[in-house]
Amino acid sequence: MTEPSNRTILLMDIEGSGSRTDVEQAVIRRMLYAVLRETLSAAFVEATEYRSEDRGDGVFVLIDPGVPKPALIRALLTTTPMRLRSNNRLAAAGSQVRLRLVVHTGEVALDEYGAVGADVVLAFRLLDSKGLKDALAATTEPSVLCVSDPVHHGVVRHGHHGIVPEHFHRFEADSKEGALSGWYHDPTRVARAGEVPAVDGDGPALRAREQRSSGLPDPVPAPGGAGLPNLQVESGNFFFGTARIAGDAVAGDKHVREAAADEGR
Repeated sequence: MTEPSNRTILLMDIEGSGSRTDVEQAVIRRMLYAVLRETLSAAFVEATEYRSEDRGDGVFVLIDPGVPKPALIRALLTTTPMRLRSNNRLAAAGSQVRLRLVVHTGEVALDEYGAVGADVVLAFRLLDSKGLKDALAATTEPSVLCVSDPVHHGVVRHGHHGIVPEHFHRFEADSKEGALSGWYHDPTRVARAGEVPAVDGDGPALRAREQRSSGLPDPVPAPGGAGLPNLQVESGNFFFGTARIAGDAVAGDKHVREAAADEGR
């Protein structure tokens, strides 16, 4: 077994696959891998930057840590459901696919049988949790994304482009190793106050995101410069607007001597 190294862990699992016929299971597995390939391509993940293991009704993917997680999360929030809708529109009822998705990060070791490590176990606990299954059952969307606490803390809460922290909702999951928590994505509602932790020092940015998510217009500064940064002027004049100057304008000290005084010397 190799020593563990950090990887991004991506899990995809098909809802209700056990009730499908063998023919239907073959169809939905092909669809699953097609959606996986398109999702990774949208996140600019090269074929040499990930490895996958089949799970029958799902797939387990390890992605190199050099792949930016925001790009992967954006693809899972946009490309994955888009491709699922497109494929499901053409598929028979028994061959339609809805997915639970999990993104976690942690230390993973590899041996001749595959991947091993406590972080792999944690990711699968989130995937199989009742909270995530209920979240998928409660929505008409074809997929629901869950991120682990480390991914939420390191990526989601910072509000990178295309990722709205207020659309992720915390839930508790029971496991054999004890209670653990995850964050599932639901854009139809905004997280309660205090549910999304603030990033140190980004109070204004967080308030701006809350303003955008509320649908209210951005505040307009009051006349007279209210809401502008405090400016300190040590000397001279300070203007807002246009200043007209008759004569000469001099930056710095100006010394003027009378012509009569010069003529007398």
